Amino acid sequence: MKKEKLYHQIAHACLQVLKTQASSGNTDQVKAVYDAIDNAFHNQFALLSSELDDCKQRLELIGELDENEHSLKDAQKIARQESAQH
Repeated sequence: MKKEKLYHQIAHACLQVLKTQASSGNTDQVKAVYDAIDNAFHNQFALLSSELDDCKQRLELIGELDENEHSLKDAQKIARQESAQH
């Protein structure tokens, strides 16, 4: 996921909190924004962790290929397989 998209999602979460907090009259907006940032980072970390696991599995599959039975194209096919879009 691109940096701009990650930042956009975090900024959107902050703006949603500010909008909600302003309409409810809550004076503890700073804590609410910090909580929103923390939650957004946690969610993004979970996505990155999932992508890392996917890459690790692909590398393991490529590493297990028998060079007598498989070609570079086989490894490229594994590397380029579509995974879940984040």
